[in-house]
Amino acid sequence: METIKAFLQANTDDRLTMALDDSNGPALGRLLGEPAYLELRALAKEWFDGFHLAPADPKNVIFVPGIMGSLLMNSAKGGIWWLDVRTRNFIDSLGLSSDGTGEADPDNTIAPVTADPSYTPFLSTALKQSGLNHEIFPYDWRKSLLHSSAALRDLVLKLHGQNGGKKVHLVAHSLGGLMVRTALMQHAAELWPRLGKIVFIGTPHYGATAIAGYLKNHLWGFELMAVLGEYLSRPTLRSLWGVIGLLPAPRGIYPGTRENDPSPWPSEDPGDLYVHPCTNFDFYDAHAWKLDLDVAATANLQRILDATADLHRRLYETHRNLDQEKRDQMIVIAGVGFQTLFRLSYEPGFFGLWEKTSKIFARVVNDPHREGDGRVPLASARLENVGDTRYVYGVHGGLTNIEAVYTDVFRCLQNQPMQLPRSVAGALSGHLAEPTVSRAPHLDGTATAAPGGDDPGLWHLQNPTPERMRELEAMLAADGLPGFGRLHLL
Repeated sequence: METIKAFLQANTDDRLTMALDDSNGPALGRLLGEPAYLELRALAKEWFDGFHLAPADPKNVIFVPGIMGSLLMNSAKGGIWWLDVRTRNFIDSLGLSSDGTGEADPDNTIAPVTADPSYTPFLSTALKQSGLNHEIFPYDWRKSLLHSSAALRDLVLKLHGQNGGKKVHLVAHSLGGLMVRTALMQHAAELWPRLGKIVFIGTPHYGATAIAGYLKNHLWGFELMAVLGEYLSRPTLRSLWGVIGLLPAPRGIYPGTRENDPSPWPSEDPGDLYVHPCTNFDFYDAHAWKLDLDVAATANLQRILDATADLHRRLYETHRNLDQEKRDQMIVIAGVGFQTLFRLSYEPGFFGLWEKTSKIFARVVNDPHREGDGRVPLASARLENVGDTRYVYGVHGGLTNIEAVYTDVFRCLQNQPMQLPRSVAGALSGHLAEPTVSRAPHLDGTATAAPGGDDPGLWHLQNPTPERMRELEAMLAADGLPGFGRLHLL
């Protein structure tokens, strides 16, 4: 038990050191599962090739994980509550107060600790980069990003002050990119003079329809997600401002819906009352979700939806108003080639029933609204007028761990030419379309993706039967579902 606790709370190099110690093998094998543990061991052996004995460079890179990529610890009651299989019965205690700033249970004291182990391939490689040294910025992804932006500012100022005034680079995965942009919006004057490159990897700049699917029908798509739904209740999920904040941006902000948009999205149904690539109903009207909530729950959901829409608008306007010189510091790396939940739409006459809600996953060539990384539509992963945009054939959860991706990230930070394709077609053709898989697919959960295909293994409409759910629960109790401990909603 102590080995697992120490491992989860450790930084990357300490985790790698623990993985090399054979005496930790049984505990880490139970925690991670044998395939993921072997991946970690291989990374540790590669890392231990003597380079780490050299004096460390001053820290000048901050890595910002994605949603659910920061482990959360309850210091008042002890233990990692997100996510450790042993404390799974506390997951539903992660709910927030109605204003999203505190705990629903005031006796809880929950704080972010570090990144989860799924980022190890990227972070272990980062440790070897000459002239670069990183620090992780864990944050409480449950809360509005506005809640954590000052802490990110403070970390930038701290590293800049300690490294002799060297520019600080930001590298962010998924929701972490929105965390970065929120900090830039709120603390621009202090941050911009101290920043170097800003790299967004698979960031849903304009949200992800996957979150809409979870809000509408709770947690579904594959077996482990369904199991998580047994521990994270619908009311608790609806209380998580940071999660709801990833809904696709409202009409007028989402690409293809803006006034005078050069590429307006043509509705697939002329009868749509709400024209949006991701839906035919207004995500920002609590009543439109048809969740059968009482008055108080509806009002609180509306409060969160209003705040989400407002943040989307503010981020959009902030980016539009940036000097091009600042936008040139930004680099986007977007994943492509995989089925993604692109759209939810109600069928007429069925009052929002989930079974009669159309779900579109199929990819369409040359359509950014129908291309994605399994989680984030390409239209959302792009950000307008940035310094560079590159593409990779890869699944969202493993993008940071694809060798072609992290190699290019470090090239970029060291002012060397990037090599990832500048077009979707380039990413999906030629040698770069051959398995650009994660270095540790069991560790980051992308092993479910079909080799050489476009099925990420995330979107199965058939729910597990009650009998199968009982089997899964028994497996979980017997340490037979290690992937449960590394689940992410994106």
